[in-house]
Amino acid sequence: MTDTHPLSGTAKIGFASIAEKNRTIDRILAVLGEKNGFLLLGHELPDEDCISSLVSMALVIKKFHKNVSVCITDKIPDQLSYLVNICEYNQITLLRECDSLEHRPEAIIVLDTPKPDMIAAPPCAKKLIEDRAVRVIELDHHLSADAACTGDPGYCLVARATSTCELIALLCYKLSCKPELLEKHKIDELYSRNLVLSLLTGMIGDTRLGLTLKKNRDIFFYKHFTHRFSGILQSTVRKNSGNYSSMTDIFDTLQSLSPVELDLYRELLERAHYFGRTGYMVIPEEETAKYMAGVEYPTFVKVIKAVTDFLSEKSGTLGLTVYYDPPEVSDLIQFRVRISRRVTDIDLRKLLMDFSITDGGGHPGAIGFRFPRSQLPSLTDYLVTLLEKLETV
Repeated sequence: MTDTHPLSGTAKIGFASIAEKNRTIDRILAVLGEKNGFLLLGHELPDEDCISSLVSMALVIKKFHKNVSVCITDKIPDQLSYLVNICEYNQITLLRECDSLEHRPEAIIVLDTPKPDMIAAPPCAKKLIEDRAVRVIELDHHLSADAACTGDPGYCLVARATSTCELIALLCYKLSCKPELLEKHKIDELYSRNLVLSLLTGMIGDTRLGLTLKKNRDIFFYKHFTHRFSGILQSTVRKNSGNYSSMTDIFDTLQSLSPVELDLYRELLERAHYFGRTGYMVIPEEETAKYMAGVEYPTFVKVIKAVTDFLSEKSGTLGLTVYYDPPEVSDLIQFRVRISRRVTDIDLRKLLMDFSITDGGGHPGAIGFRFPRSQLPSLTDYLVTLLEKLETV
């Protein structure tokens, strides 16, 4: 096995065999036992799975009694504030803004990030990724489009999964099957309530409570882990404590909209149109500032996801939303597509291949992709072509 360092841009293709995947997991577990200081990084504008995977992985590292810091530079949604509380309770350092790191980490773990240039971290942390003396581990479930590896060869747990949290759950399962390792590091309770809650949040949030899953394989593993963790969650909650006791409790929190978000949600739905079996909403470039006034970009994206969900269920088949990023964010035009929960046996990722889209990805039931403004001189023409193609899906 070569040990050259990262950022090679190697395409993410998954594992050739189960044995290879197990060897990678063993190497990662060995690093958790050997190294002392860890820095965890995710992607820009982190969603539920990204934030949850950062917290979940940090909790696993704390079980080895090691120091760990989590870097999240963007605003954490209020609905996920309980994950911040989990970090504080478990003495996990949460880095929000920093020009320098107080302690140099011995290992960096990049989670849920499709490619190196999407990593959200200060320059000092990104520079460490290129340092051969620092072990770089990666866990991610993005395998489509232009996804590329960041971690060291042999230390990338990059595989098909419904979420990155599912991969961490797999890592935990493998750890639970190693009693000598648990005893060596004095890990008495692996599946603690906080770890289970964090893992469930990522699995539920990335799949909308499993609604975006269409393939039997994905549904099987999602149900396997969520049912098991849900049982642990229910058994550890105190009666009338007000704590989360089910997956539905978590999902309702993730889906809840604040008064400001609800106003924007209703305003955007006034732009809804229907073409055949597709409900769609488009925000013209000149109106972008109007809808983003008074809300932060992550909040706007959250509402867009909710609108896409509504349109898919309202149309009974597909929901599509299109909007321009504000100039200070990027020069991209963003597209989101989702299938109704009533539709099965359709994989939207085929749409990415049919249209030769390289900057995009997602699940069989939900995808997102984007283009620079210069590549789509006529959004109207492209939208007509896209809607006609969606009718044939």
